[in-house]
Amino acid sequence: EQARPPTTLEGDRKSVTPGREGEEQQRGARPTNPAGPRAEPEESLAMVTRVRSAVRLALALALSVLVTQATVMPDGVALAQPPPGGGGGPGRPPPGGGRPPPGGGSFGSRVLDGLRDAGTGLATDLVGNLVGGGGPGGQGLWQGGEDERDNANPLQVIPGAPPEIQGAADLLLGSRDNVDVEKITADRPAYLLPKDERVSKAIGLNGLHAGPSAFTPEMAGMVCDSDGVSIKLDASDPEGKIWYSSDVRKNGVGGATTEVTCLWIVDFPPNIPDGTLIAVNTDSFKSETPAKLRVFSGMQTCVEDDSLYTRLQIGNERGFSRVDAVQRMISFVPTRDNSIAIQLDITQAPGDSSTEFSFELELRYGPLYKRYPPGPNTPRQPDPPPGMAVLLPPAYDEIELREDGILPGYLSLYNSNGTRTFEQMAAGNPLLEDMTGTEKGVFIINNQDFESLDGIQRIKMIEDGPIVISNNPRLRMPVAEFIDWLNGVDGNISSIDLSFNDLYGQIPESYCDLLERVPELDLSQNINLCGAVPTCMEVVEAAVLGGGGRIKSAFESSEMQKFALLWTGTSVGSPCDAIEREGRRPVESFDGEALPDGSLRATCSPLGYMAKLEDRGEIVFDSLSVDLQDFKATSCAWESAIGESRSSRNGSVLVLHFDDFYTSINGGHGLCNDFSSGHNFYNPLLNGPLMDELTVSVFNDTYKRGLDVFRASGSELPAPFVLDIDPSYKSVQLNLVKTATAGMSSVDLAGSMNWTIPQCGGTSLKYAFVEPISTLEDLTSFVAKYRNTVTGEVGRSIVVASCNATGNGTKIEDLSALESVTKIKGDLIVMNCPTLRSFAGAEKLLNVTDSVMVQMNGELKDVSGLSSLRAVGGSLVLIGNNKLRKLSGLENLRSIAGSLKIETMGQLVSLRGLAGLESVGNNVIIKSNPLLIEVGMVSLHHIGTSLVIRYNKVLGSFSGLEMLMQIGGSLDVQVNEKLSNFTGLENLLRVNGSFGVFTNKGLEKITQLQKLEHVAGSFLIASNPVLETVELPAIKSIGSPPPSSAPNRRKLLLKDDDDTKYPEDDVGDESSNHLFAIEFNENLRSLAIPESIERLPWNVLITRNPALSGFVPWDLLSKKNVVSAILTGNNYTGPIPTQDPDLCGSSTTIRYIDVSGNQGICGFVSEDCEYLNIEGEDTSFGEPCDGIEPPMCFKKELNSEETCTVLARKFDSKPTKLEFMFPTYRLQDELPKNLNASIRYRFSVGTKQGEDNVQPMTEMKDYEFVDENKTSIRYTWDITDRHMSLMNGQTYFVTVNAFDITGVSVPNITSNGTTIDSSAPKVTNAKVVLEARENGDYSVKWGGFESLSGIRRYRMTLREGKNAIDEITVPGDKTSLDGVIEASKLKNGTMFTAEVIGVSKANLTSPKVLSLAVIPIPNGKKTSSSTIAGVVVGVLIACALIGGVCAYFVLRHLRRQREKAKEEDWLRRLNSSVYTFLQGTGTQAGKLSYDEASVCLTNDDSKDSDNSKDCVFIFTDIQSSTEL
Repeated sequence: EQARPPTTLEGDRKSVTPGREGEEQQRGARPTNPAGPRAEPEESLAMVTRVRSAVRLALALALSVLVTQATVMPDGVALAQPPPGGGGGPGRPPPGGGRPPPGGGSFGSRVLDGLRDAGTGLATDLVGNLVGGGGPGGQGLWQGGEDERDNANPLQVIPGAPPEIQGAADLLLGSRDNVDVEKITADRPAYLLPKDERVSKAIGLNGLHAGPSAFTPEMAGMVCDSDGVSIKLDASDPEGKIWYSSDVRKNGVGGATTEVTCLWIVDFPPNIPDGTLIAVNTDSFKSETPAKLRVFSGMQTCVEDDSLYTRLQIGNERGFSRVDAVQRMISFVPTRDNSIAIQLDITQAPGDSSTEFSFELELRYGPLYKRYPPGPNTPRQPDPPPGMAVLLPPAYDEIELREDGILPGYLSLYNSNGTRTFEQMAAGNPLLEDMTGTEKGVFIINNQDFESLDGIQRIKMIEDGPIVISNNPRLRMPVAEFIDWLNGVDGNISSIDLSFNDLYGQIPESYCDLLERVPELDLSQNINLCGAVPTCMEVVEAAVLGGGGRIKSAFESSEMQKFALLWTGTSVGSPCDAIEREGRRPVESFDGEALPDGSLRATCSPLGYMAKLEDRGEIVFDSLSVDLQDFKATSCAWESAIGESRSSRNGSVLVLHFDDFYTSINGGHGLCNDFSSGHNFYNPLLNGPLMDELTVSVFNDTYKRGLDVFRASGSELPAPFVLDIDPSYKSVQLNLVKTATAGMSSVDLAGSMNWTIPQCGGTSLKYAFVEPISTLEDLTSFVAKYRNTVTGEVGRSIVVASCNATGNGTKIEDLSALESVTKIKGDLIVMNCPTLRSFAGAEKLLNVTDSVMVQMNGELKDVSGLSSLRAVGGSLVLIGNNKLRKLSGLENLRSIAGSLKIETMGQLVSLRGLAGLESVGNNVIIKSNPLLIEVGMVSLHHIGTSLVIRYNKVLGSFSGLEMLMQIGGSLDVQVNEKLSNFTGLENLLRVNGSFGVFTNKGLEKITQLQKLEHVAGSFLIASNPVLETVELPAIKSIGSPPPSSAPNRRKLLLKDDDDTKYPEDDVGDESSNHLFAIEFNENLRSLAIPESIERLPWNVLITRNPALSGFVPWDLLSKKNVVSAILTGNNYTGPIPTQDPDLCGSSTTIRYIDVSGNQGICGFVSEDCEYLNIEGEDTSFGEPCDGIEPPMCFKKELNSEETCTVLARKFDSKPTKLEFMFPTYRLQDELPKNLNASIRYRFSVGTKQGEDNVQPMTEMKDYEFVDENKTSIRYTWDITDRHMSLMNGQTYFVTVNAFDITGVSVPNITSNGTTIDSSAPKVTNAKVVLEARENGDYSVKWGGFESLSGIRRYRMTLREGKNAIDEITVPGDKTSLDGVIEASKLKNGTMFTAEVIGVSKANLTSPKVLSLAVIPIPNGKKTSSSTIAGVVVGVLIACALIGGVCAYFVLRHLRRQREKAKEEDWLRRLNSSVYTFLQGTGTQAGKLSYDEASVCLTNDDSKDSDNSKDCVFIFTDIQSSTEL
């Protein structure tokens, strides 16, 4: 394909690019027949090749036929013409100049051109393959001859082709008439199509796409592939567009997966050099599930290193989590190896396994000229030599303003460090002086020396494009003027980005007018913007920042985005009173002087350039900005060159003072840094696997990659830092870097429950390069100059360093120059002064308003000269004074407002010199002092932040801290090899941060914390190999601040609008999102936490303590707030008390327990414990516990002679219920009640005693006690809801088993069987005979009643007409009875009948069976023979008539009874058959189910069982209908 000459769209003519003909001829054409003898291929291989080649050729022919028919009209004129005026915009020369306009044409023509080229090349390749040596052995598929024309047939579509090829080609040729030429050639670019057409086109392209490929740019931007879609741009049109959505994926492209990844590799033409900025305009990016869009410089996307320049996150795991759409956002990415990579990742929310997505991405990209338009004095640049890439803008004389003064294309200026103002840029350039606007926008970005936009007001029109004036750190301008200009610019401004400049002042109300017109307005990272938010943002501000405020998800995410772009990295919301001197907030230096106007307040950069540090200044950044931008290491970086360029800084001292500090150290563990209370333990469990650290690094010939000399992280304010600049240093850098923690692997913890928008904190530090005092004469002169002779106060900081005095200078051996100084207003810094031996001479010094820093003075042995020092307003820092053994002389020091930091003091043995110190406002850090044996600060009762004791090899206890009652932050005790106990902390009541004690090799017990009541943060005791005992007898709360703590400051965004799901008291309360962990303590045997403890955090981890035995501490897990408990790898034994309502009730908070690795864990989980998920690998969980007495039957406990058995009816008529009774049982073990509180019962049902082939053993629920003493239990097995029934005639046996939670059970007891008789007694053959005599005596006989269970009794009713005159019940073994009719009932002609009903032993009643009517004849009347004869004749006739009528109705009734009985019998059989079928077994091959009376519910191996059947049985009454 590369050797094929390009074609044009003008008819079917072709043109060859100059210089390509020779290459084409050198490559040559494929020979029609290979040289040499032909090898006969195997027949099977030839057939496979023939079929495969035919299919490939058919595809090539289809493409070529389609293109030829679609692009050529009968007159040979090309339909597709370039649009008038060409394009314009970033990356292409704006139209109107003298250079050739960019090529192109409509989207349809470019698609067709690409298809034709691809099709022609493929067809050429395949035809050559078929004709030449394409098949096995080198033989083609044509029928023979030296040329395909040997087989030519003028009627064939492809002369000489085999029949299968001819058929395919003929079919394709016949489809020409179906091609809509006008529709294809008039097609519009994809981004202009309606959405349904765009989706349809993308579906087609993705359907053709298989693996990495190269389409035309328009096509490739609509294709998604995780391996990468190559987009190759042409030099004449180096722009592209990408559009992809879930609608394309839904319609058969992409498959059912739980994540989507699309990668586009954009290759720019060779004339675009590396480093060229590519403007990436994200027109739309939205998703309903977590999504991430990243743009990399270069082609690698595996690692988010310094090649990552854009990262847009929806549903972010940190920071601004609720944004679900981004619109019209522009970012800039430099090319690397002529490429950029764009990657889209869509995933489902955690726990969601759905494969449905809803997302859409639409973006445009193209390169920017560094400076456009050029001026008349800008020399026309020649074409670059071969191999050198340069993006050449048009020359000045090739550009012409339109008649209305509009500049074609855009205005751009970036990376131009020599241009300071817009007027300077426009001076002498008529194009800029006379312009009134631009077609495509304004781009002024990343110009470090650019200071003013005065003159830009001449731009009054932006026809269609953005205004991006960003990342110009010296651009200082009142924001009100800027917004007034923007409000006067007409046209369609797509977005405005003014971030990372130095705009200042109150944002005017006209901002709201501009925002209404341009919703994407970014003012972020202008630190000097201040004052109240404009009225149009007040509602959002109140929701986000208001007291206790929260935001519903119904709140438009676009409103949230607008507010974030106004608020982040600015001082909006703070008063503007301090804004002075041309809008700059005054920045005081470390010594109290206001910095000059030229000093900078530096911040982070979106493009990752290294900002320059001035002599003095301020660095600021905040957590929300870092999270939103997701800055990489080079984004927050500041450098000071020390070498040749800034030689004046050689020998200077860099001083850092921190006013505020925050970096993220907890990752996804919790909101802000609250999981570890803002303290960096450097532990992945407490701090997460990644953290942000502010570092200071030095570079020289030895440390070419830098040596870190300072690190700070977390939320605690660091002590000041000083660095003596060595002459060998070439540069000093400050960086915000990501650091991976090492050590114990992290575990899955309960995650945050709220969507949040937190502003966790910010960093503000002042820096200054100070020339130090190095001789005694200079020190004396300095003191004399700045000392108040009345008060003795020195009004400046004193910095003494590099005291190697030579020549006329006198060495500084003491501080005698301070003999009259009583106060220092600032810092006292003495460092790297090897001649200093003592502080003698400073005896009158009472107060230092800032910090006292004594560092790296190798000969300093005595600080007693500070004996009068009472207070330090900053920090006291003692580092690296290796000959100082004690701190005698500091006994009068009462308070330190900042930190006390004592590090790497090689010979320091005691801190008893600080015995008078009562309070420290910030941290106490005692670190890396190898000979320190005691603390000795016996008066210290309050520490404002954290107590850190690390790496002190011989420190044995905390003796000397007996007065300490409260630690305002965290307690951090690590790697103190000889520390054996916590003696000295007996009076400690409260730790308001986290508690971390780990890797102390000699620590044997923690039993001295007798009064400790509250630990507000996380709690970790880990990796202490000889620790045996932990006792906290007074502890009330861990990991959850007490109710009296400060209110929650987090701002929340709820997931839905239902307030009832988020009660006011619970919304946003993540104060218990902490950790209680006891881990990796090999010899820990006792963990004594009282049952009275009230609160524990969400996460409880007691793991890998192999000597920790006994019952699992379930009482801890049932405490308020506990959500997850991981108790793996210990030696716990016994059952799990899941019957305890405090652990397993619906009102408890715990949801997950893991006891894996505790082999002694046993017993079962109650079925009532539905809220709790328990895992127990490598345990006996789910098995009975050993050595526990089983429960005892109540009757045996009373020594009753009655046997313990199951009582059930012998016969029962209910086919869906089975009722039984049994005696209760009693516990016999001595376990605690919360471990084994009650007896549980289970039962099974089978067709034989002891079997459970009908109902497997199942725990009983909702059983009832028969009597008040609870000696017997009644239970009914009901299967009505299962739509099944017991089989008629089958006998079922009930087995009952009693057991406790430990799994220990008693022997089974079984019933004697219950036979199901669900049919009423049959009366088909039943007869009743009544004989009545004249004297009133009567007798009734009956027979023929039939029942499966037998007849329990009969009930006979004697009736006079319809009235019952006698009713007698007799046992079922009697079939006759005699009785007497009352005389009053005996009347002439009265008829009597007998009615008999049978009742079965299953208590079912038979239908009534009637006798024939009988008329007794009264006695004692005399009549004549004729009368008697007449009466006889009449009676006979009447009886005949009545008998006939009665017989008719009786027989009809009996017939209906028989029919109904047959119908019921059929229904019973059908029901039994269905029941058996649903069970999947129960019959033998060849039998109907009702012929076999056994049912097996669990046997899946029956001959005719088929558990894969999916059937529905419908029972309907069709008694009187004709249709079903």
